[in-house]
Parts: sequence; structure tokens; C-alpha cells
Amino acid sequence: MSDYTMVKESPLGGAEHEFDGVTVSEVVDQSLVMVAMPNGEAEKIEAAMNKACGLSVPAMGQSTQSADGSVTLWRLQKNQVMAYYAYEGDDAEANIAERLNASSAYYTDQSDTWAMIRVSGERSRDILERICPIDLDPSVFTLGSVSRTIMEHIGTVIYRDGDDSYVLLTMRSFGRSMLHAIEVSVENVL
Repeated sequence: MSDYTMVKESPLGGAEHEFDGVTVSEVVDQSLVMVAMPNGEAEKIEAAMNKACGLSVPAMGQSTQSADGSVTLWRLQKNQVMAYYAYEGDDAEANIAERLNASSAYYTDQSDTWAMIRVSGERSRDILERICPIDLDPSVFTLGSVSRTIMEHIGTVIYRDGDDSYVLLTMRSFGRSMLHAIEVSVENVL
């Protein structure tokens, strides 16, 4: 029997870079769990989540937060939401299922599938506008907006989590390419 131990590693090794007015950093303290709602169960699931932690299912392309702000739901498609929340354990599915208390939902941990990068600071929108084809104007892509898009030929989910802060998700295998694309955009803008 071998003595190997599996060790969790983030896709970008905890990368964090400070530029003039912009911080680009890997998000390593959040979990991401897909919550699927079977046909005919959405209202029951939403009622259970609302009772457990004050969450409602957001409109398409939007997010909602739990009453205490600890869990955010993203809506990108019908009958599914993504739960984005601070959790670093290895049992995110069980953890969020307990927190949401929606027993008829199906949970799939997506945390290790994605590389998550936060771009924040007063020039963050300027940096992202060079590589993001969607309109990031604050009047259009409002606080809490979430969308699937393509950036530099890489499939991406973008979430606006603050006035000058965006979280980008890309498949883990494209994480370094996305980080490089953001850094090149920083060099071109600043």
C-alpha cells in the first residue's frame, strides 16, 4: 500500500497582483455548488431556502443573498442556481444542503472545476471592458449581476460583487490563460 496523500491545490496557487488602482487575485476561500430544482419543485425549494436563511431564487442573470449575507445564489439557467459562499471544507454539497434545508434539490459541488479570479479597484471596469464583450456599465450590469460570456476566447462567468469588484470564473484548465489575459489588459490600460 502506498503512502500518497492527496492535497488540495488552487488552480492559480493563490495568485495576487497589485497594480495602480487594480487588484487581481485568485478567490480561494469560496465554494460553488450547483443547486438543481426538479420540475414542479421550485416553489417548495425556494420556500425552504427562504425559511432556512432568507434566500429567494433570483431572476435570470441576477443574484440574491441570504439574510446574513453569507450565501449568494446566482441564476444563469432555468431550474438551477449556483450557491457561492465562504466555505473551505471538502463536503460543500452536504454543507450547503444543510444550510439551505431544501431536501428535494440536487446538489453538485463545482468548487474544484473553476478558477475564480477577482478584479477589483477603481479601474477594474476599464480593465475588463477591453476583454469582456458584455456591457459592464453600472447602469446595465448592476451590483449583483451575473452572466456567461466569452473573454479572449475563454468561456467565463462574470459576477459583479461590489461597486468596483468583479469575480470571473473560468474552467480550471483555462485559469492561467485568463489570468494572463487580465494582466495583458492591465498593461494596456494602466
